[in-house]
Amino acid sequence: MKLIIEENEQKMSESAMFILLGAMMQDKRVNIFLTSGRSPKILYEMMIPHVKDQEKFKDIQYYLFDENPYIDEEHGPNWNEMQDLFFKEAHIPNERIHIMNQDNWQDFDNDIRHAGGIDVMIIGLGYDGHFCGNCPRCTPFDSYTYCIDFKEKQAVNPSYKDRPRQPFTLTMGPKSLMRVHHLIMIVNGKEKAEIFKRFLDEPIHQDLPATILKLHPNFTVICDQEAASLINPENYKRI
Repeated sequence: MKLIIEENEQKMSESAMFILLGAMMQDKRVNIFLTSGRSPKILYEMMIPHVKDQEKFKDIQYYLFDENPYIDEEHGPNWNEMQDLFFKEAHIPNERIHIMNQDNWQDFDNDIRHAGGIDVMIIGLGYDGHFCGNCPRCTPFDSYTYCIDFKEKQAVNPSYKDRPRQPFTLTMGPKSLMRVHHLIMIVNGKEKAEIFKRFLDEPIHQDLPATILKLHPNFTVICDQEAASLINPENYKRI
């Protein structure tokens, strides 16, 4: 794992953007995973002018790695949020955006392998240590993409609020992420400092499922100084 601590959220986002744009410059079909949420907001704002209507990026394929489908609706909240955060402003056509749904999730991993695999993936660190849709105490560490009933997640995480219109979660599991060529986690803000320290210091365990990602062979973690405020960077330098 390579840890990069940047001065602020702007610098963190800039570093992540350079990695993404570098991967996107390859002379082939490039597949990238993007995340919704608060952490990548500035990253996407910075990327849009570089990507919008650029012929050199016409072969880029975008994937979303989890979804909480609404009953009787075509798209869930992750699709909708990513449209607002990035895809609409960057003029990314829907046919180049791939997301799992009730019909295709069982074939999602094989479809990605047949498309050449994922070149680079951006993820965040959840406030409770979750990643993608992999939540505490209900993440099968030996899983590829899977479906989980929301009530099962709620039973072991009582703080999760009811979602009657979203009865289940579809998500890529840990084994799916281990296939990604370059995995990048971005973490920012003081409110993430405690869970970030735990993620770095604790062994792999179900109460903090993101710890499993430390096994990834090409894993870069980029954070700002606020998120790193409780750690001593010297403890995480490579020997």
